[in-house]
Amino acid sequence: MIPVFARIFVGPLAFAIVQLIPLHGLSPAAHVAISCYAWVLAWWVAMPIPWAATGFLPLAILPVAGALSFGDAIGFYGQRILPFVMGVMLFGHAFNKHGLARRLAMTVLSIPGIANSGARLVLMILIVSAVVSSVVDDAATVAIMMPIALSVARFAAEAFSRNPRQDRFSTPSFTPRLTQASCLAVLYGASAGGMATPAGVPFNPITISLSEQLTGYSVTFAQWTLTGIILTLATIPAYYAVLAWMSPPEVKSIKDGAAYFREQKKTLGPLGRGEKNVLFVLIIMIVLWLLPAFITVRVLDIWYVPVLAMLLLFLLPVDANEMTLTSRDLEGGISWNVLFLVVSGTAIAGMLGRLGVTEWLGGMVARSVSASMLPWFAGLMTPLIAHVGSGTATSTMMATVLFPVAKQLGSNPTVLARIIAGTALVVTFPWAGAAAGTAFASGAVSIGAMFRIGIVATVVTVIVITVLSIVLVPALGAFTAP
Repeated sequence: MIPVFARIFVGPLAFAIVQLIPLHGLSPAAHVAISCYAWVLAWWVAMPIPWAATGFLPLAILPVAGALSFGDAIGFYGQRILPFVMGVMLFGHAFNKHGLARRLAMTVLSIPGIANSGARLVLMILIVSAVVSSVVDDAATVAIMMPIALSVARFAAEAFSRNPRQDRFSTPSFTPRLTQASCLAVLYGASAGGMATPAGVPFNPITISLSEQLTGYSVTFAQWTLTGIILTLATIPAYYAVLAWMSPPEVKSIKDGAAYFREQKKTLGPLGRGEKNVLFVLIIMIVLWLLPAFITVRVLDIWYVPVLAMLLLFLLPVDANEMTLTSRDLEGGISWNVLFLVVSGTAIAGMLGRLGVTEWLGGMVARSVSASMLPWFAGLMTPLIAHVGSGTATSTMMATVLFPVAKQLGSNPTVLARIIAGTALVVTFPWAGAAAGTAFASGAVSIGAMFRIGIVATVVTVIVITVLSIVLVPALGAFTAP
């Protein structure tokens, strides 16, 4: 572990190094801004203090350096992305708190024919995790699904050992590949499902917001979800193929698998009032998000709906004394560190744009990367950089730099939005993000296996996401041009 003092020092060192480099074509204010950004990125990687606190560093540096007044700088933090992400996080928390996620998983796994082999179980764990992740944060999805997946693996192992056709030395512990595949299926499913809707992972609203801010292209819920569902449906078989090849389950057949999950489902009982409230809010969200595709309603854009959903969850009662969400949920149901990382990342992008840094960086990239190679550059660099920093910070940085480049090169910048958001979730290292860390903490997969299988899965899915984004975004009109 690197000492905290050393991790603190990398930020000012990065600032000093960039300040000492002659950057021709930049004003002194812009030079200070890009040096400040280097400090922020260094601290986002080293994390000597929380991401959220680091994100406010420009408020301390830029006014003192005369680059921006404090009033101008603080104005960039008033982003509409803040209530959007708050609403999405709280809805995901309610979805988990009242048991809808577990009920969904048990309902699907109890379908006849699904749970009669190890391979099908892994596939269904992957699919269910993807469905949950489309409306719940990726890390929360892993936390919800991991106990279910490991329970599934244990049951399959027990059924395997009871099978008279198996060797008498077969035991429940003799299924390491099934257990490993089940664990990784949860993580990979969360990654695949996160692309499906704007509510899936924080990278989605970041790229949507920066696309509007930097290029003028806007997107509706229906436009994003149309391409997102196709990308999800394409990456699920890709992830499954990698797992089937690199961690094939030992269990070929499972006796009474569906009956086991039907029994588990019965223990949940009928829908409770809290579950009904969350389902009602989910239906309201979907209807309001899709309505602009059929009629023009000025107030209904992609940013409005989570705010309304959040308020409804605090207003709908579960009983005479408690609402669906309470003040305790406001404190514990939001990852405040991630929330303010998202907000500050978007704010810093705005500052860099105001001072001309984004245009300058874009010019440098534009001189070395052609329009046809730009999507592949984004698909390669986003996961590489996300391995040493957070996916949220990486997607912010990549979008900030590359969106204006695409505009300069006459390329469709919104293709990059799908690629960056789709490849920023790293699945190869436990320290790469909350989702990967939660999966590794289950103890079902080693670092070596996580890296070995994850690298192959990343390469395969980056190719799939990049190719489909290049084709689908223009073909389906996935964004509305300015």
